[in-house]
Amino acid sequence: MNVEQCIKNANEAHASGTTAAAMQWLKQAGEFGDVNAALDYAYFSSRENPRKSVAFLEGVKCADNPVVQFHKLQIGYYGDVITNTKLVAKTLIALGNEGVIEAYLVALSYLPVNSTTFSYIASRVCHLAPNISKQLNLHSASQVTNDESLNQEVIEEISESLGRVYEPSKVLDTSLPINVYESLLSEYECHYLITKFSSLLQPSMIVDPRTGEGIIDSVRTSYVAVIEPSHCDWITRKLDKVISQITNTPRRNGEALNLLRYEPGQQYKPHYDGLNEINDGLMFKDGKQRTKTALVYLNTVDEGGETLFPKLNIRIVPRCGTVVVFSNSDKDGKLLLNSYHSGAPSISQNKWIVTKWIRECTTIYGNVVYGTYTKG
Repeated sequence: MNVEQCIKNANEAHASGTTAAAMQWLKQAGEFGDVNAALDYAYFSSRENPRKSVAFLEGVKCADNPVVQFHKLQIGYYGDVITNTKLVAKTLIALGNEGVIEAYLVALSYLPVNSTTFSYIASRVCHLAPNISKQLNLHSASQVTNDESLNQEVIEEISESLGRVYEPSKVLDTSLPINVYESLLSEYECHYLITKFSSLLQPSMIVDPRTGEGIIDSVRTSYVAVIEPSHCDWITRKLDKVISQITNTPRRNGEALNLLRYEPGQQYKPHYDGLNEINDGLMFKDGKQRTKTALVYLNTVDEGGETLFPKLNIRIVPRCGTVVVFSNSDKDGKLLLNSYHSGAPSISQNKWIVTKWIRECTTIYGNVVYGTYTKG
């Protein structure tokens, strides 16, 4: 038996619908040293036991491959196996130094954009991957050197940021409530999300209550990219984790992140995010009620584009990196009438946001990405 035969058997098992058998063949191919097979099996098995998944990646023939080490770190960190923030930070920088660009991109998400440390890592990205650097508007302000003191400063800043606890900047309404977190995301993170996932954009839809299927309607005129589990990376998981913390909800209860683009004149007319078990039957089955909504503004909109709560006479202006969280239902799952809201049309520029809806129970997305093991 060799790698090629294992992959062939895995494909045949997958085609016949026997996922467990397919994964066992991928496991064997991974043990033989096939990187993609090892990672596919590791992510699949991490849903139930990330500790065993990390141990598996430590034992395969390709264990020393820096890409494998990066994904082992990702599985370990988000599976609560690797909890030492300084070790996480140190490993990210070490992997970046070995040429794993994704590790550097992750590192940048934990550094202040206008800092020396951000510029230091950005210069390394510019040197190693100029095309990626250009797409992300990164600029090399310094010569590429291996500065041990800066390396240590980067590690300290990342470690501190990994342990950050977020508190609301202001509470606009205490009855709903509506919490506002200013500058929760950096300008870099906002641009990263737009750049990476905008190619997935499709016309936005609403749910037809008669069929449960998505339909295009004038109520919602925008474009949406659903960031499915297959597209998730460290930074989307980071956003999931942050939203989990500020909403005090488990990550496994979240729907997939939605990237939305509103062109000038496009809007989302007044609506509720909460669901009705009868009218939204098919959607309701995946996690039950939408208990909370998180809106992440990815750019500052100068004219229009506000989030409006007409029953509360509240108007929120989109500011880059700001996150707004509000409840849709009470503890009994009953719709909160004051959660009625809309997205006003932008006047002269695109409006970019990410939405995250939190359900009462585990969602399909949450189970696939985080399984049943996660603490939060």
